[in-house]
Amino acid sequence: MPPHGSPFTDDTMEGKAYDGAMVKRLMHYVKPHKKLVYLALLFMLVSSAVDLLLPYLTKTAIDKYLAKLYQVYTAEPAACDSVVALGSAPGDFLRISPDTVLVRKAALDGLDPDVSHDVRADARLLRETYYIFSAGDFTGDAGFVTGQWWLVRETDLRRVPPRVLFDLRGDDLKGIARLTWILGGLILISLVCGYGHMMTLVIAGQRAMYDLRSRLFKHIQTLSLDFFTGNPTGRLVTRVANDIEALNEMFSSVLVNFFKDVLLLFGTALILFFMNWRLALLSILVMPLFTLVSIFFRRMTRKAYRDVRKYLAKLNSHLAEDLSGVKVVQVFRQEKARRDLFLDTNEKYFQSNMKQLVVFGVFRPMIEVIAQLGTTIVLIYGGLSVMQGALTLGALVAFLSYVRQMFRPLQDMSEKYNIMQSAMASSERVFGILDTVPAIVDAPDAEPPRALTGLVEFRDVTFGYIPDQSVLRNVSFTVKPGESVALVGPTGAGKTSVISLLTRFWDVNQGSILLDGVEIGKHSVETLRKNIAIVLQDAFIFSRSVADNIRLGSDIGLDRIREAAEMVQAADFIERLPDGYDTVMAERGATLSTGQKQLICFARALVHDPKILVLDEATSNVDPSTEKLIQRAIEILMKGRTSLIVAHRLSTVQQCGNILVLDNGRILERGSHQELLAKRGIYYNLYLLQWGRMNSDDSAPTSVNRRHSS
Repeated sequence: MPPHGSPFTDDTMEGKAYDGAMVKRLMHYVKPHKKLVYLALLFMLVSSAVDLLLPYLTKTAIDKYLAKLYQVYTAEPAACDSVVALGSAPGDFLRISPDTVLVRKAALDGLDPDVSHDVRADARLLRETYYIFSAGDFTGDAGFVTGQWWLVRETDLRRVPPRVLFDLRGDDLKGIARLTWILGGLILISLVCGYGHMMTLVIAGQRAMYDLRSRLFKHIQTLSLDFFTGNPTGRLVTRVANDIEALNEMFSSVLVNFFKDVLLLFGTALILFFMNWRLALLSILVMPLFTLVSIFFRRMTRKAYRDVRKYLAKLNSHLAEDLSGVKVVQVFRQEKARRDLFLDTNEKYFQSNMKQLVVFGVFRPMIEVIAQLGTTIVLIYGGLSVMQGALTLGALVAFLSYVRQMFRPLQDMSEKYNIMQSAMASSERVFGILDTVPAIVDAPDAEPPRALTGLVEFRDVTFGYIPDQSVLRNVSFTVKPGESVALVGPTGAGKTSVISLLTRFWDVNQGSILLDGVEIGKHSVETLRKNIAIVLQDAFIFSRSVADNIRLGSDIGLDRIREAAEMVQAADFIERLPDGYDTVMAERGATLSTGQKQLICFARALVHDPKILVLDEATSNVDPSTEKLIQRAIEILMKGRTSLIVAHRLSTVQQCGNILVLDNGRILERGSHQELLAKRGIYYNLYLLQWGRMNSDDSAPTSVNRRHSS
């Protein structure tokens, strides 16, 4: 079992950016929602395919309809025949004479790269590019007629009147219109699939985090008291809330786009090399520079991010401490000192945030500059290739779109790195708690849950919270069903430890505890919790209605709650509350007196009808008048129940049939109130300290007894 303090050794620790073991464990919680994940992957594939297709359709629109350019190839008839034979689509290669062929510039992109390169490098292919129209439409404004075609230089197209050009290019405009509808439909599909991809994956992540958060909370509830002794409550709240939220951010901000980014990155690179491997190599020349800058700034962002987390944790710690101890701060006039401490931490938190902003303020523009540098290289080389006829204008436009698309996911790398790093650290802390094995569990041969009669036996019980430091030593006693036993003694004698062992918050080191003649470890934990009720010195009130505080989630009707409240003398003050039993309590019952909170706890114990009642210093913090009310409530509670009462005020225990006096972990005296007074031992001295005069004459017991009887 991992050490109970280990999950919280450092609130500011940072994990690796990727931990395969942690991710595998997280995926265990995603697995029940795999249908949503598969649907998200389907949406992602469709969306990515559309994103990869859109630039290519733009290229087609430019080359096939907007920049419908041809080059003139002049050679001997045999060579012209070879060039014409390369055509795979009508209009790619047009024979205008035995020794002249019009070669469509865009058609060369569809050829084998080596063949395309040879044709483009052939000096017989003129570099001049032309728009072609039917010779019958010649207007004489620009160009010339050869054979059945009217050729207009690319640079002279503006000399053709717009009306004529519109008539001549009607088919091209129809083609552009068709492509526009196709592009619009694909964009709509991309939007729908992108939304579906994001929503399905986010929903799957939210459900997975819901399961993990529920599992974590349920597991924390099963852990024994030694775990909570070593781990502050505030940090446990942070695990359930903040750390789970960090994992949720990983799902919503990283995983939603991660696989799509990877697919687009490799898909785009593949298309670039397919279109023009030379230009593709040039476009990735900036990658080494991009990598170096990313590594450098990643280290800087990691340090900045760690500082922000560290000072935020300190800020929250100061805030929680000062708010919970505000009475002490005000009473001792420490407002300025605490304020100065808070402002100092707040200043450091502010400065660390500013450093992080500066790092990102430099990093992101640099990454953008590097990405633009890659785009510029493509633009310069590609532009020269277009001018030389080695590349079409549409191919260049598509190339630029693909290059920008390739750099986009890389630009977000640093931010996603920090999110992943935080998520991995959070997962380590969360699973650190989940890996903590509860110290108190049902034995394999534990009896099924059942009702107890209330017989309690301690047989030579020895126990210590720390090894080799025993708090109880060879403690033995028996409480029969319906009887009451009081535990008294000086502070640190081991009274509360007896109660903790009976309720099995801890297990004994030696000896045994029996309930109804059965070893306590062979009873299920559910049996113990259903048959034992405990009222503590610190009466805890939840921020719920009075009725809910009494029933505590059990299926108990309001009539029974009222009856219990009346029996323990709590009904009067409850009915005076604004909404009676429906009045919602402030945090920890801040609007109630200590006695009122204690009476509600008595009603809580009574309404659950336990067989064994445990009272741990239940009257130590109340005034005498309230103590009388509580005394009557205790008498009602104890009726017909096995009762164990821990008290410093001996007035609380005088009616108990048997009183055990503990000191230094041992039972040194036992007997009734009168019997123990007659012994003039430890109990006698404790009684004198509270009620009598400190003297050693023979008349002391008589005066004490007289005072007690009065």
